[in-house]
Amino acid sequence: MQSNRRQFLKLTGGVSLLAATSGTVLAGCGDSGDPGDAARASKATPPDYVPYGLVKPDLPGTANGVMPAFFKYPRKLVDGYHDKPGAGAGDVKILTNMFNPAPPGVGSNAYWKALNDRIGANLDITMTPAADYVSKLSTVIAGGDLPDIMMIASKLPNRGEMLSRLCADLTPRLSAAAIKDYPFLANLPTDSWFPTMYKGGIHAIPIARSVIGTIMFSRADLIKARSLNPEPASYAEFVEVAKGLTDAKGNRWAFGSSKGVSTFIGNMLGVPNVWKLDGGKFVSELEVPERKEAVARTAELYKAGVFHPDALGGKLQLRDLFGNGTIALNADGYAAWDLMADTYGVDVGGMPVPGFDGGKGVQREGAAIFALTAFKKAGDDRIRQLLRICDWLAAPLGTSEYMFRRFGVEGVHYTWQDDKPVRTSVGKTQVSLPLEYIADAPHVLGPSNEQRVRVQRAYQEKIVPNLLANPGAALYSATAISKADELDKLVNAAELDIISGRKPLSSWDDAVQNWKKRGGDKIREEYANQ
Repeated sequence: MQSNRRQFLKLTGGVSLLAATSGTVLAGCGDSGDPGDAARASKATPPDYVPYGLVKPDLPGTANGVMPAFFKYPRKLVDGYHDKPGAGAGDVKILTNMFNPAPPGVGSNAYWKALNDRIGANLDITMTPAADYVSKLSTVIAGGDLPDIMMIASKLPNRGEMLSRLCADLTPRLSAAAIKDYPFLANLPTDSWFPTMYKGGIHAIPIARSVIGTIMFSRADLIKARSLNPEPASYAEFVEVAKGLTDAKGNRWAFGSSKGVSTFIGNMLGVPNVWKLDGGKFVSELEVPERKEAVARTAELYKAGVFHPDALGGKLQLRDLFGNGTIALNADGYAAWDLMADTYGVDVGGMPVPGFDGGKGVQREGAAIFALTAFKKAGDDRIRQLLRICDWLAAPLGTSEYMFRRFGVEGVHYTWQDDKPVRTSVGKTQVSLPLEYIADAPHVLGPSNEQRVRVQRAYQEKIVPNLLANPGAALYSATAISKADELDKLVNAAELDIISGRKPLSSWDDAVQNWKKRGGDKIREEYANQ
């Protein structure tokens, strides 16, 4: 995480963001102006980090990134707001995405009406399925009629230019100590703010995520039943565990996908987290020999028969297979731990990365954000109202605002059962507005079974000291966004060809050269110019 902070010094001093080109969603919005405009832009420092102290977790978070933990939902709630944060704002148009079915409209949704009453404004929320969101947002931007609040997808082309030219400059309201006017936004971790900063200014608020990133999840019960080591100390021991979990005749294998395995082995070998800085030069993970070796070792495991027969097809329902025991190891995001344990009723563990020949490997930091939230340009009073609304939405676990946002009104939308809030049938229908994709509190461990939370906490305490940052995470590259899918497909196809045995390991070098020509070198150049 410290490397992100070093990158911030370059970020705030840099002035070279790519101008929008004629084929992008910003076409027709005017030229990029005098190149000196960026240099004259307001200079910002990250918002001060002020942890919200009125809610005490069972296990506090740590300065180096271990998440705070709760064993139970607090029953004695703190009121973060004693007034209505959006009072006087009137109609507030919001554009965001959603992953679940749309809830009933405000006219037939008592929860939505109660939300508007508590906020003190009419939240007019347009919800778009996540798969279509970038297209929808691009269309809205091109039309020029921006909503008051909008989620900015991380893959939006020319995101930096859009934020700095079309959206409100939040710098004077959020930079440094100014953030203290919004205590729940001040509770967001510092690393999550770097992607909001362009041309020396703060142009959005983050929808924060923990940097714990991807975990190699294990079926701890299956490992225990076979008397295997849940925390192998080297690559050789990792292979032993994989072979011990595999029983092809019994329809059981260690793995269902090669991608997470090659990354895990790469972590054993110390492969960079996407990029590394070597003497001030950006070097891609694809260019280091350890990355090639990780592919070779994954091919070695595939040949050993520890992968599901359809693992390289990319169509398996990995969580279902993990839940029913068909596969026993699966790489997934940190939030999947509780989801898989609760959905399938199985004992889930997290496997720390060992060094290839022993010792400690590295753990890649995950992205510090899911997305960003920006505001339409408006007067100071209007922006203050919008920020207060988002601050209210970012209230953490233990506040009355959080409980209402997540569960609605007690007795109507949820009831308490064994110290857990359980949604009623009305709650399941109505309390499904995607508010967490407008603003959200930092993630925590739990609340859930205390034993599970302690296991999750112990895992984080082991891996957090070995977190490896991506020095490009706080930087902006138009090519990295516009070419992401194309370049990912190129690399993934080359990797699968080698792992499956269709092509020799030597073909990796050709794939890397192709990656460089088709955009990799351009991304490097754009990062270096910031």
